[in-house]
Amino acid sequence: MTKLLNADHHVLIIGGSHAGVAMAEQLRKQGFDGAITMIDREDTMPMERPPLSKAWLAETSTAEKTAGFLLRQSEWFVENKVDFRSGMDVVSADAAAKTATLSTGEVLSWDQLVLATGAVPRALPESIFAAPLSSTLRDESLHVLRVPADAQRLSAAMENATSMAVIGGGYIGLEVAASARKRGLDVTVIEMAPRLLARVASPDVSQYFEELHHAHGTTIMTATALESIAPSAGDRGLTLSVKSDDQTSPLTADLVVVGIGVIPDIALADGLGLDHGNGFMVDGDYHSNIIGVWAIGDVALAAEGYTQGAMRIESVHHAQMSAEIAAAAMMGAIPKPHEVPWFWSEQYDRKLQSAGLVPADAQVVSRAGKRDGAMSFWSFSEGVLTAIESIGDPQAYMIGKTAISEGLAVTPEQIADPDFALKSLIGR
Repeated sequence: MTKLLNADHHVLIIGGSHAGVAMAEQLRKQGFDGAITMIDREDTMPMERPPLSKAWLAETSTAEKTAGFLLRQSEWFVENKVDFRSGMDVVSADAAAKTATLSTGEVLSWDQLVLATGAVPRALPESIFAAPLSSTLRDESLHVLRVPADAQRLSAAMENATSMAVIGGGYIGLEVAASARKRGLDVTVIEMAPRLLARVASPDVSQYFEELHHAHGTTIMTATALESIAPSAGDRGLTLSVKSDDQTSPLTADLVVVGIGVIPDIALADGLGLDHGNGFMVDGDYHSNIIGVWAIGDVALAAEGYTQGAMRIESVHHAQMSAEIAAAAMMGAIPKPHEVPWFWSEQYDRKLQSAGLVPADAQVVSRAGKRDGAMSFWSFSEGVLTAIESIGDPQAYMIGKTAISEGLAVTPEQIADPDFALKSLIGR
């Protein structure tokens, strides 16, 4: 492969979360000694995203705790000669001139441009609001959770709240619900689909977590649509109108957290002339249709790799993997192959680890683990293992992930047999 970078080149990275930081790190690891500039719109040092809905939110925030979740300390950027600039945005970019204009008015030139812009929370339509909400009420009672500033605002609001409604029963919604219950709030989760985690997990895992949340006192409302939101009759909180089984009922909460998915941040696509759909369309090396422009992490829709362009993968693992592949391609090395995607979630004292993607028509086989309460769920499509979901069973997760990655032969009958030794799958 042709090396695209040398010492007098400048790499501009837009986005300072997991993908952007991993890109800078991989470029240095793979020998690039030219200039790297990283622009991030958040007015903080880059922070880890996963803890925002889990450990970070479950406790009252402190400056010391926040510092413990930094992706990298400030010294790392100095040592690796990364010019990190926070609290600003790239408002436009020109592929022909190879320039980018910042919100400060400064214009930067670049030789390679990396878009690690991520995604933004999907907002509720304005038509859902039955009456106007004051700016104060919106700020205090209506929340999303994506970046550290969101978590800081929500955590502060939880200190004086007694109830929360969570719109959306995906991983973020359920993790927020668990964190709020740990802090003593009454929590109701409202999900439009017939089950929790409908897009990302097997029905067995959905049922497992619904029962777990019920056991901790959370109200779960599936197959329920949000009809409207209005100010409550007091000086705080919101009243929701929800519809289930053709019956509409009111629900009042001090806080409403909207967790209905994200939209890829492709604001720069048209200005750069990039092909895009549900994300920036890139090849297997994460290079776009425009020479010198790359997209990695949550915003990238790779035509090659695990999903073959069918969907974006939103995970820390994909952010890091895509950065490593793109950096290798820039440096003229042969990139490693795409890996099986993996994810994790923590809710209360349970940890879910999953690898692969669960097909809609999957045959799911459950298996009890050796530890008390440990379970794993194995999804097969036409007899082929496509996903492993484990709860408190790291051994099953690692064996299942290896089996998927290496295409090992495993059958539903083997998994269903409690006397079958899982280790034999990788030990033969």
